Amino acid sequence: MSLALYVLDVPEFQPVVRAAEAAGLSVRSRGDYLELHTDEPEAVLRRDESAIRTAVWHAALTGGLDGRIVSFTSDTLHLAKETA
Repeated sequence: MSLALYVLDVPEFQPVVRAAEAAGLSVRSRGDYLELHTDEPEAVLRRDESAIRTAVWHAALTGGLDGRIVSFTSDTLHLAKETA
């Protein structure tokens, strides 16, 4: 199972997509959403990678997540695969 973050496919979330790509995640279209995914066990998105506005950064998880949040600060979003 891959680790995935889902964001609405709208221009406002493109900075989140760029931050995910900078963290090594791939992008797949899923209807009205983009799936930002990796087979790696963890991923760390950095807000400063793409100058993401504060409101968009804090809304990054509203589309859903396959995995778990390790930490979510004003600068980083650290995600990991679910463990059994």
